[in-house]
Amino acid sequence: MNGHEKDKENGNFQSLKGHDKGKKNFMLCSMAAAGILECILAGIVTKQEIDRMLVLGFFGVLYAVIFLAGMELYREQKDWFYERAGDYKNIAGWHIGSCAAAVLFLYLPEYARPALLFSMGMAILAGSFFGMVEGMFHVAVFAVCGQENLYLLLCGVFLLIGGCMAVSFLDGLKDRRWEIIFLFLYTFASVLIFSFLQTGQLDIYVLLYGGCNGAVSALGSCFLYRKMHTYLHVSRKQEMEKVLRADFGLVQEVRNYSKADYNHARKVAEIAKNCARLVGADPDVAAAGGFYYRIGRMTGEPYVENGVALAKSNHLPKEVIGILREYNGEQKLPSTLESAIVHVVDSVVAKFDVLDKATLSSSWNQDILVYQTLNENSVSGLYDKSGFSMNMFLQIRDYLIKEAKLF
Repeated sequence: MNGHEKDKENGNFQSLKGHDKGKKNFMLCSMAAAGILECILAGIVTKQEIDRMLVLGFFGVLYAVIFLAGMELYREQKDWFYERAGDYKNIAGWHIGSCAAAVLFLYLPEYARPALLFSMGMAILAGSFFGMVEGMFHVAVFAVCGQENLYLLLCGVFLLIGGCMAVSFLDGLKDRRWEIIFLFLYTFASVLIFSFLQTGQLDIYVLLYGGCNGAVSALGSCFLYRKMHTYLHVSRKQEMEKVLRADFGLVQEVRNYSKADYNHARKVAEIAKNCARLVGADPDVAAAGGFYYRIGRMTGEPYVENGVALAKSNHLPKEVIGILREYNGEQKLPSTLESAIVHVVDSVVAKFDVLDKATLSSSWNQDILVYQTLNENSVSGLYDKSGFSMNMFLQIRDYLIKEAKLF
């Protein structure tokens, strides 16, 4: 690549980066506007006095500042989102949609509002903390526009907690019937308890509201969780496939840097993908992590920091960057199955790369090299924090010996 072509490529990259940043800022402004508009419309729907309307408007501004500034600060501190507009699109879509739903929920009886869904959707997209913050905003708007009852506010908070808990609860649950039963009972009980504390009696209408709220929350969360996880899984798969395509910028950089490194990366990616599929890990994450595992070597030591910096500047998925942070266990031990698999495969392929095929002409010699490499890694405790079981270890070892194309 000559200097003119490189300058042109850098110019195109900077242009795309600027366009991406503009889209990201548009998403942030849209989220802020949606929150403020919700407060104003909530005041109109509930026919608030002008001074209460002003308070609601200022509350929307305050929330926008706290939530959006907090999200950006968290991103800076935790390397979250990596400044891609695409990362904000899903969160902005959910926030704007939940703001519209919150206004519509004002037409429902107070104990019949399925607030649990507010926190659950955001928790799936951005984590429990932001799920709780998102839900608290809508519940606080309900409180300002309603009777300002403490028990009603506490009921809303308990429902939000249930929504955040449900995300973790559903991750390990295979039978969806228990999900529906748990969330129905949790919502129904919350409504009954706080309604009774408020009035001192159980009203037939509150029982009806609690039942409807519980049914909508339980069925809605089941549908929401399944649909959002399917969508996110497909999006992540597409993202992983994108960063491995031959026309992706960083793939071209690796190929131009060294043909040997490029061939090594391709081999590790393919074998790691098959190993991940074999033991139930994510094959797409393992493939992308395997391909980029050594990119820190392109810019020299320190390999971990330089590899992570290069990955972030090219907007690689966060799962891949997490694997690069754990490169060779130099600073952090592998913490996921995919990271452990990539390390296993890279270490074995590296041994085969330095030895010619004649040296390892017999199957017996190849088997010994695989056994020796894997046993050394295992004994050193490299995979102790990754959830890498002995059964998985043996499955991968057998695959590397019997099926993997190491030459």
